[in-house]
Amino acid sequence: MGENVGTLRKCVIDGVSYDVFADTNITFNRSAYEVEGQATTGKTLYKRTKRVRTAESIGLATTPAQMEELASKANSLADKTLAFELADGSNYKATGQINFENYESESGKSTVQFIPSGDWTPFLA
Repeated sequence: MGENVGTLRKCVIDGVSYDVFADTNITFNRSAYEVEGQATTGKTLYKRTKRVRTAESIGLATTPAQMEELASKANSLADKTLAFELADGSNYKATGQINFENYESESGKSTVQFIPSGDWTPFLA
């Protein structure tokens, strides 16, 4: 296991900080291309499709008012500033959109996906 691992410490969307659950585990899609092998009579050919480097399954601890605020941000066409900090102190920042996946009323958990318009800027600890 690497030394720079851990859960999410902080999340900011459009300048607003959101509390996060202690067990939030972000899924990073880090490669810039999806690679598919094409069988031939000789060497394998590779098809590369460019993909977005998203951050998924971000669990935020929200009130119903914050849930409505997130829904409004997700429905807005304007890019937002996106940032999060990992347990080791590393930060990632970008501008882009959020996909508001769902809200769980029992725990107050809002799950969002960050979709950057460009690339993430890492500030590693």
